[in-house]
Amino acid sequence: MPEAAGRLVATILPLLLGASWGAAHGQQPDIVGTWEWTRKKDGCPEQFVYRRDGTLSIRRGEERTENTFRMSWAPEPGGRYRVAVVTVRDDGGRDCDGSTEDSTGRQGVVYVLFGQSRETMIQCGSPAGADCTGLMRRTAP
Repeated sequence: MPEAAGRLVATILPLLLGASWGAAHGQQPDIVGTWEWTRKKDGCPEQFVYRRDGTLSIRRGEERTENTFRMSWAPEPGGRYRVAVVTVRDDGGRDCDGSTEDSTGRQGVVYVLFGQSRETMIQCGSPAGADCTGLMRRTAP
């Protein structure tokens, strides 16, 4: 009987763990895709292309950067997801703030809050919602 019980546990446990992981995973918004918005104050366009492999291309005005990112699995208490970003290459150009500074090697964190449809989001400088930008819209998966 112990052998049969062991086989039963070995059969059921992976199914239970898989179901739990899938349920939790299904609740996390998917940031992968192309997100765009245009700043109202100066008409400067911004585009963020998040990829499944953890890379991120950002275009802000004339500036182009290549980055890596990692999004948290669970939201902060305010519902925002922490996204850590590292710039691995800055191709130059003037960004939306007028800067031409090379940001290669820069590390930062943003907190994203998804709209109910999960096709819109804002990015904030803190989990409390300071310095938010957007409303960004997903323009491509």
